[in-house]
Amino acid sequence: MKHADGRELQEEGVVGLARVARLVDERIDESRHAAGRERLLLALAKQRRRSTGRTLIMVAAAVSLLTVITVAVEHRPGRLEYRVAGTVATDGDWIDVAPSGGPASMRFSDGSELDLGPGSRGRVAEVTGDGARVVLGAGILQARVVHRPRARWAVTAGPYTVEVTGTAFDVGWSAASEELELSLHDGSVIVRGPSLPDGLRVAAGQRLVARAGTGEAQLSLLLTAQPSLAPSARDAGLGAEGPAQVHPAMRPLPTWSEMLADGNFRGVLEAAETRGVDATLSRGSLPDVVALADAARYVHERGLARRGLLAERSRFTGSAEAHAAAFVLGSMADDGGARDDAIRWYDTYLAESPRGPFAAEALGRKLVALVESGDTAGARSVSREYLRRFPHGAHADYARDHMPEP
Repeated sequence: MKHADGRELQEEGVVGLARVARLVDERIDESRHAAGRERLLLALAKQRRRSTGRTLIMVAAAVSLLTVITVAVEHRPGRLEYRVAGTVATDGDWIDVAPSGGPASMRFSDGSELDLGPGSRGRVAEVTGDGARVVLGAGILQARVVHRPRARWAVTAGPYTVEVTGTAFDVGWSAASEELELSLHDGSVIVRGPSLPDGLRVAAGQRLVARAGTGEAQLSLLLTAQPSLAPSARDAGLGAEGPAQVHPAMRPLPTWSEMLADGNFRGVLEAAETRGVDATLSRGSLPDVVALADAARYVHERGLARRGLLAERSRFTGSAEAHAAAFVLGSMADDGGARDDAIRWYDTYLAESPRGPFAAEALGRKLVALVESGDTAGARSVSREYLRRFPHGAHADYARDHMPEP
């Protein structure tokens, strides 16, 4: 370890303190960390002519810690904002929805939406930068909470608390019978309350009925994807006897494809696990299989992603999704160092979709794989084909470099 001019030791101090500070606030991403470090080292270089090595270390420590703490403060999120839409009456902080009226919708600035059904009562008790705490006094609440890092939401109903990070669910509460009914459609939640001191995890596709008076809690599978009201919710004035009706103004729950587009990859995987991964791959719809494969890929579960892509190809032969799956399988094999498999999948894609959206990329990546595997003749042949088809493509210069000498 050299410390002749203090530079190496300064850099160690910068890196070490920055890592410590990032543990304090993990919202500082790698790009900001690197940029801040470069700015700090530039400042230290200017100071080096006027300071001793020991002083520089002290400066590095102080400036590094100050820089990271400043970034952390600057990026601490403020409170979420929200607005209430619908015809409602208010009693202090409480929002009351008439039994014959439409739902009251609470729209939050992060995209989360909570709807109070007809005849329901609720209020927003607390709002932070990571979420909110909502109290359900009576009736039913439909929630679609956006999944975000550090999201912290809670719904309180009587003595029960539903802890939420990002999911879609319905919760009903009757103060008269002290009964809670919770139906989970996506994601998972933790429910705490009487007889549940350690919390009970409820996953997508499950229904919980809990009675505070007896401490009884029953967990079962949902029999239908449509929200329904428990007898306790009907007791609160939400509907007549018999199957309760959901007000038409309430929006349907997000599909797996919509969750994927919103970045809720874990929500897709949890929904698939609840339904059954094997059942999804063997009997699920094409959009659901595609969403499952892509979500698994984005969270680096390569084995599950590969199973999903192969299911696309075997079950939906001839579809655009099945053709694209061949290219993605080639890319995954390529990234994993399996060049022969990669070339085989690229060839499959090019044969099925010679003018497809990934044709140039597939041919270019095939060329790179051939060069790296030492197949000079194959690389020259693909170089000629690439330049003929995509003379201005992203791999054109690479192809020219591997053309045979004139």
